[in-house]
Amino acid sequence: MNIGALILMGGQNRRMGGNIKGLLKIDEETFLERIVSVLDDFSTIYLSVNKRFSSEEIKKYEEMGLSVIVDTYDDIGPIGGMYSSLKKCKEDYLFITACDMPFINKDLINELRLNIKKNVDIVLFSKDRLLYPLGAIYSKNVIHFMEELINSKEYKPLKLIRNSNFVELPLENTNLSDNVFKNINTPEEYDHLIRYYNK
Repeated sequence: MNIGALILMGGQNRRMGGNIKGLLKIDEETFLERIVSVLDDFSTIYLSVNKRFSSEEIKKYEEMGLSVIVDTYDDIGPIGGMYSSLKKCKEDYLFITACDMPFINKDLINELRLNIKKNVDIVLFSKDRLLYPLGAIYSKNVIHFMEELINSKEYKPLKLIRNSNFVELPLENTNLSDNVFKNINTPEEYDHLIRYYNK
C-alpha cells in the first residue's frame, strides 16, 4: 500500500508568539528534525507550509529531503494543509501529523498502517471516544468532501472524519501512551517541556 507522510507546519503560531513551533528544540534537536527521524521509513515526507515562508526557507527544508507543498488556502487551519497535500501527493494515503507533536513514534504509525483496509478513508486513534484527527492516516478519497467543507467555510477536521468511512482505534487497547499525541502550543507548555527534559 502506497503511503506518504505529511508534517503540517503552516499555522500562524499566534499562541507561540509567532515562533515557528517546528523549529523549537529539545536537546539541541528541533521538533521538525525529531519528527522527520521517526518518518524515515516513508518514501516521501511532505512538509505543508503557508505562503509566508520565503523561498530561502523552503529551499532549506528541501535540503533536508522534504517535499514542500505550499497551502492553496490561507488561514483555514490544518484542513488547508491536509487538502493541498492530499491533492498534490503521489501516494494514495498520507500519515498526517503536526510540527508541534514531537513525541510521535513508529509504534503509533505501525498500528495505524495495520488497520488500513479497502474502502476505509481514515484510520485514527481515540481516547475515551474523543478522536485524534492528527497522528492519523487519510486517503485521497476524502478530497472531494474536503472541497465541499472548504467551500462551505467548514474547517474542522472532525466534521470531515465523521462524514467519512473511518476506523477508530481506542488508545486504551494499545500499549501506546497518550503522550504521543501531545502538542506544544504555548510558551508555557514549551517551558514546562524543557524543565522536564533538563531534570
